[in-house]
Amino acid sequence: MTATRFTSKTGQQYTIDVGDGSEITVYKNGKKCGAISLSYREGDGMTIPDSYHITNLGLDACKGEGVGRRCLELHKEEFGAPLTAGTVDGKQRGDGSHLTGDGPGFIEKMRKYGIVCRERNYDDPHYYEYD
Repeated sequence: MTATRFTSKTGQQYTIDVGDGSEITVYKNGKKCGAISLSYREGDGMTIPDSYHITNLGLDACKGEGVGRRCLELHKEEFGAPLTAGTVDGKQRGDGSHLTGDGPGFIEKMRKYGIVCRERNYDDPHYYEYD
């Protein structure tokens, strides 16, 4: 995919590049200002589809601008696979997917909009349904 220009809620100009699917990089004025890291997860070929799991939300420099939402929308458009995210259970995950700071609220909104799958157990075939 080629980079996509995005105008934020406050009129700021950003460039978003979803790359190979493992990292969505955000640029402002040609300089990297944030990224979302994802891990590809292969499904079982029957009830659980292939998906991408969010392992790092690094968009502090552009939070509240609508950039994070647009990043995830572009990823879904490009790769057509469900997006999943961690839970808030107080445990740190080795892959970095535990949610901290503004992460829980952001992911909750993305779940409500149907961009990120709702919180479920990975073994539950309904995990990949949206609210």
